[in-house]
Amino acid sequence: MLTHLSVSNYALIESLELDFMKGFTVITGETGSGKSILLGALGLALGNRAEADALLDKEKKCIIEAVFSLSNIDLSGWFIQHELDYSSECVMRREIATTGKSRAFINDTPVNLSVMKELGEQLIDIHSQHESLHLTESTFQLMMLDHLAGTQNRLSDYRKMYKEYRETCRQLEDLRIVLHDNIAEQDYIRYQYNELKEARLSVEEYVDLEQQLTAFTHAEEIVQALFGSIQLLHEHDQSVISQTAEARVMIRKVESYLPLLADVGQRLDYVLIELKDIARELNQMADQSAHDPHEIQRIQERIGLINQLMIKHRARGIEELIALKQQFEARMDDSFQLEEQIEHLEQKEKILKKDTETFAAELSYARNAVSERIGDEVTAVLKGLGMPNAVFQVQLNALEVPGPDGIDKVRFLFSANLGGQVQDISRIASGGEMSRLMLAVKSLLAKHNMLPTIIFDEIDTGVSGEVASRMGRIMAVMSEGKQVISITHLPQIAGKAKQHLYVFKVEQALNTRTKIETLDTNQRVREIARLLSDDVVTEASIKAAIELMN
Repeated sequence: MLTHLSVSNYALIESLELDFMKGFTVITGETGSGKSILLGALGLALGNRAEADALLDKEKKCIIEAVFSLSNIDLSGWFIQHELDYSSECVMRREIATTGKSRAFINDTPVNLSVMKELGEQLIDIHSQHESLHLTESTFQLMMLDHLAGTQNRLSDYRKMYKEYRETCRQLEDLRIVLHDNIAEQDYIRYQYNELKEARLSVEEYVDLEQQLTAFTHAEEIVQALFGSIQLLHEHDQSVISQTAEARVMIRKVESYLPLLADVGQRLDYVLIELKDIARELNQMADQSAHDPHEIQRIQERIGLINQLMIKHRARGIEELIALKQQFEARMDDSFQLEEQIEHLEQKEKILKKDTETFAAELSYARNAVSERIGDEVTAVLKGLGMPNAVFQVQLNALEVPGPDGIDKVRFLFSANLGGQVQDISRIASGGEMSRLMLAVKSLLAKHNMLPTIIFDEIDTGVSGEVASRMGRIMAVMSEGKQVISITHLPQIAGKAKQHLYVFKVEQALNTRTKIETLDTNQRVREIARLLSDDVVTEASIKAAIELMN
């Protein structure tokens, strides 16, 4: 609960120290006295964004501190999660510099504004007078229903599943578009790949083919050279081999006379062996060099095919053709992987769709299970607020497909008159009726809501008399389980409070300041009397005020 609020240099507040009690506290004051300023200051301590004109004195910084007792709420896990010191007392401080920049602190530890706001949302529920208008909105109604039905955690789990389902659908649609756009390209790639694959390209083969074609092209010259060489070496009468052999015979006859000739003879033996081997290889080559027109045509056609592929793909060599084939193959693999991804996502989408529909149905069942009871309870509260013929109903209509909040579209239906047909509250509820509706809903929320403090900012708009008294009694009952603070202008509500704060303005020579003080019993009587008699305190109004307080 909120125990203390300190404000300095904010709006029209120069300096302010306020202590808050348990139970029911009201804040009253003349119109324009600055009651909303107090909420604005508290909002900054809870993480709201600061406005440009927040500073009273532009030369000084603004400091706002809100102190909370955490003895009745377990937030130790939250503090551990955010690496903050935890104790039974929590101090939330906001500082706004003269430059407009602000800093946020929780127990003297600097934090991001989002962290401060997150903590504030777990400590206080602030209901402004404009929030009653949200009661007509379907989203707000569903949020209220989930709070009253206790399905917030289920809804949170469902939203995670629904988000994953929608993300899977989006990914699947994106991949299908990519696959659709690539169909023509994939056909082209597959054709080009098959063409290159069927060509059975090889660098070694291409080099060999070129060598063979060169040899065939010069076959006549090669044959002439081979046969001429063979004749000179072996077949001619005066061939090199026969003359070398004759020379060897001559040396052998005289080498016994000159030992040095033995080495020359041996060398001639080696020469004869090498020459005969050369002649034999030349004969083999001559046999293989026979002119074969069919083989020449085959080689020419093969080289022509490869050259055509290089021209077609603008390749500078067969190596680039082979690399291009590998690229086509990789792109075909990518396409295959894309199809596999789509198949996998289709299976995932199918499972998530079924799970989402099942979860949405379970969530809808839980909501429907309490909708009638909620309608009856709100109706009962409305009857207690001076609307004996009021009827409130929660209507749930199923959507065709699940949405972010499930499969339900909620409508709050209302009728204030006997025998009247219930209709959407946006069409028939007046301002006073809307205020009572919101209080009735909030009173039910208080039973389920673990927030230790609730603040009503003029929720009593449009009501008076006995109805106002009943609203005050409801707030007093609510305060038995949590701290309730109400900004009001109705004496019937102010009279039910345990603590009474009074907001007023002090006009000085050069400026105006807003101040707040805690009223004692006598001061409370006079303030309630003022509210009763339109700012003119009389003996009758004082007597009436005492009766209201009692």
